[in-house]
Amino acid sequence: MGSTLGMVGLAMLAALLAVVVALRQRRPPEPLPPVLLGLELARMAQLVRQVEEGNQPWKAERLAATNLAYDLVLRDYCRSVDLPVPEGRGSLSRRQRFEMESALLTTGHDW
Repeated sequence: MGSTLGMVGLAMLAALLAVVVALRQRRPPEPLPPVLLGLELARMAQLVRQVEEGNQPWKAERLAATNLAYDLVLRDYCRSVDLPVPEGRGSLSRRQRFEMESALLTTGHDW
């Protein structure tokens, strides 16, 4: 029985090593083109409007989630066109969101 556990342990270690090697060899993903991020931002904006106008359960939680998703895409869009992005990963304030949207519009980007 002890040798069976040892064999299982060795098999698990070999599998873990294979995963580590595969992760190290993987290339980083290529960034999405700004045009695709603009389309995704438009889709997220529509989703935020649907939640705001909707009457589904847990509306506040749905709104918080859709706003966070919108903010993440907005940050990615701004980064892709070399506009400044506020630090952090959480939701943006209304002011930050307005400033980022205004910067995109000012530089000729639309969604």
